[in-house]
Amino acid sequence: MWRLENKLDTEKTKNARLETRNATLAAEVRDLKQGTEAIEERARSEMGMLRSDEVFFQFVPDKTSGKPGTAR
Repeated sequence: MWRLENKLDTEKTKNARLETRNATLAAEVRDLKQGTEAIEERARSEMGMLRSDEVFFQFVPDKTSGKPGTAR
């Protein structure tokens, strides 16, 4: 009996995690269907893409101090 209760608790925990994941994915699908903002954000973060009117600056840490250095 105790083993079954333990297994039930484990499955409930898994289900709760999956429900949260599904809700997140559903929200992302909704955003992608409704506009370009989510698509742009994904292109920026996952592919490093920029719009034609943007300039990309990357600050590289100074080798000696570890603090942000000059832009490349």
